[in-house]
Amino acid sequence: MKFRRKWGTYGTGDGELAYPTGIDLSAIEAFVADAANNRIEVFTLKGQYQRKWGSYGTGPGQFDRPVGIDIYNSKTYVTDQGNNRIQVFDLAGNYLNEWGGSGTLPGQFDNPAGLDVFDDKVYVADVLNSRIQVFDLIGTFLREWGSLGSLPGEFDLPTGLAVYGGEVYITDLENYRIQIFNLLGNFQRKWGTQGTGDGEFDWPTGIAAHKHKIFVTDSNNNRVQVFDTLGNFVEKFGTIGPGDGEFLWPLLLNARAGLIYIADYGNNRIQAFGGAKIQYLPIMGIG
Repeated sequence: MKFRRKWGTYGTGDGELAYPTGIDLSAIEAFVADAANNRIEVFTLKGQYQRKWGSYGTGPGQFDRPVGIDIYNSKTYVTDQGNNRIQVFDLAGNYLNEWGGSGTLPGQFDNPAGLDVFDDKVYVADVLNSRIQVFDLIGTFLREWGSLGSLPGEFDLPTGLAVYGGEVYITDLENYRIQIFNLLGNFQRKWGTQGTGDGEFDWPTGIAAHKHKIFVTDSNNNRVQVFDTLGNFVEKFGTIGPGDGEFLWPLLLNARAGLIYIADYGNNRIQAFGGAKIQYLPIMGIG
């Protein structure tokens, strides 16, 4: 993958970012979870600032560290991590709905992070509860799976997830692996171990699926690794640094139409990558 574009610098002004965590895409815009600024910022696909919403707080439309973001059917779904809830907005940022609350019961959260909306269901990585929760579009609890541990089907900080090909791909951060389940939560397979080599991880966080490839942000190794859907290593890109194509703790990412957009957390920017024959066409927006 080759570096294609970037935008963002540290700050609180319009178009500036303070430790961005997640990104998703509509047909014409990029929506960024600007975590430390407690807001969502919207850009064109080339990084031109458009609008923002949100501020610090507990009220409707306010945030305490927004992390995951997903665009689905002209709505924006956001994990409001510090408030342990999901908030829903239209694409203009108008508040629509929320659900959650702190706790361990079904429908409650402890530091939710990545989410993906697929087939009218909202899949959420409930990090400190070591589980995945699934809801309908208005927040009705449907099912959950996972518990703390290192066996297949168990988690130690599930952080990112992507639904693809009838399966759910999950970054199991402190088990240094990817786990795959069917849509009902039945374990299918896994790959990865701790390390710096190809196919090894040091804190995998974000995950996206696109064109039969799985993209994983390997945060402490400051790179993105690419696999096929069975876990076979394909390629990697990135190293530590502030330059083009370098990272300082890459987090959640998204992939559409041959472009990979990554929240480069420590460099306070978004970077986009693509193959050698990429054309910049309007793209549709994962979470």
